[in-house]
Amino acid sequence: MTEQTRQQGGHATDLGADIIATLALTVYSIVVAAGFSRVFSGWEFLDNLILIAVVGHGVAFALRVLRTPVWVAFPITLAALVWVIGAMFYRDTFSLLLPTSETWSVFRLELDVVGDQFRTAVAPVAFLQGWDVLAAIGVAAAVLLADTFAFRAFARAEALVPGGVLFVFVAALGTDRSRIASTMALVAAGVVATVILRQHHAPEQAATIGVRRPLASRVLPIAAGSALCVALVAGLVGPRLPGADAEALYDTKGGNGGDVTEVISPLVDIRSRLTNRSDTELFVVSADSDSYWRSSALPKFDGRTWGLPERGLDRADGAIAQGTTGSIEIRQQIRIAALGGSLLPAAADPIAATGAGELRDDLRFNEDSATLVKTGSDLERGDVFDIVSASPRYSAATLAAATSNDPGDPIYFELPSDFPTSIAETTREVTASATSNYEIALTLQNWMRNDFEYSLEIQEGHGNNEIEAFLRNRVGYCEQFAGTYAAMMRSIGIPARVAVGFTQGANDGTGSYSVLGRNAHAWPEVWFDDIGWVPFEPTPGRGAPNAQDYTGVAQQQDEGPNGDGSAPSTTAAPTPNTTVVDENGVPVPTTIPAAPLPVPEQNTPTPTAPVAVADGASVPWRPLGALALIGFVLALPALVRRLRRASITSPEDRLTHLWARATTSLADVGVRYQPDLTPVEAATATSAVFPLAGRPMQSLADVVTQVAFAPDGDDQLSKQGVLGTSTLQSATSWCRQVEQAVADSIGPIARVRRYFTVWS
Repeated sequence: MTEQTRQQGGHATDLGADIIATLALTVYSIVVAAGFSRVFSGWEFLDNLILIAVVGHGVAFALRVLRTPVWVAFPITLAALVWVIGAMFYRDTFSLLLPTSETWSVFRLELDVVGDQFRTAVAPVAFLQGWDVLAAIGVAAAVLLADTFAFRAFARAEALVPGGVLFVFVAALGTDRSRIASTMALVAAGVVATVILRQHHAPEQAATIGVRRPLASRVLPIAAGSALCVALVAGLVGPRLPGADAEALYDTKGGNGGDVTEVISPLVDIRSRLTNRSDTELFVVSADSDSYWRSSALPKFDGRTWGLPERGLDRADGAIAQGTTGSIEIRQQIRIAALGGSLLPAAADPIAATGAGELRDDLRFNEDSATLVKTGSDLERGDVFDIVSASPRYSAATLAAATSNDPGDPIYFELPSDFPTSIAETTREVTASATSNYEIALTLQNWMRNDFEYSLEIQEGHGNNEIEAFLRNRVGYCEQFAGTYAAMMRSIGIPARVAVGFTQGANDGTGSYSVLGRNAHAWPEVWFDDIGWVPFEPTPGRGAPNAQDYTGVAQQQDEGPNGDGSAPSTTAAPTPNTTVVDENGVPVPTTIPAAPLPVPEQNTPTPTAPVAVADGASVPWRPLGALALIGFVLALPALVRRLRRASITSPEDRLTHLWARATTSLADVGVRYQPDLTPVEAATATSAVFPLAGRPMQSLADVVTQVAFAPDGDDQLSKQGVLGTSTLQSATSWCRQVEQAVADSIGPIARVRRYFTVWS
């Protein structure tokens, strides 16, 4: 081991071997990052995570080249990764390319959102709203630990453990998307990285003649072959082993949790209806006109959930309320299929209701929230109810002239004490040009419809944290649109609430509407004095019937796979029945509880229809193309050199080329030759200036001299030595020794420059 050999903890390494080992570990980290396809839809996430892997391993490699001690290199690499993650997701909060206190505030907000949603989140989730940062942190941690273990603690397979743990954790929480392909890729990349790291850290073997073969030619074929075999076994044999398709010993996918006595807000139940029961027919309405079918209107907001306060219930058997001026009567007969729960949906606003047959005494009504409740037991398949609603009709002119001062209860103005002031500021900024409460409501509606995106990959939640995250990322589904809209209106003193129910469903042409799980919906309602509660529609892709005159939004809903708003399931089982209870588990027949819609019983699973994700959809061509281009640029000098050397067929010409390579490389360490020097004189001069290369240059000069003065026909270069190698092969080894000695003596920048400038 010489002074020119780079030392790392007593292990000698060369730059080329270090590069190959780093690249192998980087590829493994990228494969681990690709495993997030199990929890994110599409491939938009991959280029971000690839950048983190490349930066992490690249910075660590550069610090090793500069011989930075581990106690300095580790925090520098960590700081680089933190900066990249911040710049990637929060660059709009940076100042002078550095994070600010706002960066930290937004980061904490998004982690709070993820913390609130993590227990119940179901893949796929959107690559934003904190889930993107969580994935980036996971990949960064795996990269930092793997690189430190591999090159500072000289670990082999152990260096793959952090990435492997992350991959398994993600797989446990994710869908089956790319399950076999991603596992095969991980196994293959892991085998290659292990073989290369093991060889990279192996002790140097002394050589009597020649130099040690480069790591690439010595190990890569073995690593590639081993990886291919192991990956094929894992991908082809593993899924066919007994028990491979069995149910998990422990379900990690989340779920509703709870039992028959636990209740949740009806607003929280929307996403599960939209995603898990999308094709289940919940109820059928025979009506004079189509409408949104409202289950309840939620006035209470505590900073986490929109819900119902305690309210009295009156018996509903005939007339229950007075209609408003200008309303249109809609007569409905509602037949329950698989709805469950206790809240009965109906067109706004019910003025008469009764249950058919034995149900006559089971129906109750609360006028404040326009909520119809079945008491005694939950809604059951076959229940029939007759309802008359006075459906209001509004004009833009009437609404523009109305005030919004007295909704009858201060609860419609209330916000929690910790409600963020920034939301009110955003509301005022968006509606600054509006001159009336109606214009404010319409401007806010159109802002959300035009500037926000609808996505079911956003997890449930509509509290303070979710509202802030929603306004930042501008992606959500009706739960976030309705809850945020109502809270924003309250923040500037306009009474609002959230209505929960269903869009109209599929009309069979005879006035019969089939309402499915996918039709679950939430929308905001704004109070106008002497008019009442007026619905608006901020959710893109949705539009209430008979509301276009004042909202400017045409009637529209989720059209479903059949293009008609439906895809009824003829075999779906009804939703399990549960009971509305008080805090002691006792049925409450006369009041509406704060959270009226119950969670299904654990021992009776709700039928689900998982969201299908195409395994090969949305291939990330952009990052893959960029990687391919970078790889081509990096490999081009080596490829050109190999092709040029292969084109030299004459032994004498090859020897001349070897001599030229040796003398050219020595110029990088200051060895200069006079044109009239003989090979032996040049070797002597080399020994005087650069002794490390003196011996191989002397041997190479002797061969050049012998060939130059050999008689014609005397093939000196093909003669075999005592070790079975030809003279030309020995000359090739001596040339490589000279080049390696030069490489070990110059700095990394000079090595990189030489790699890209010397093409012979």
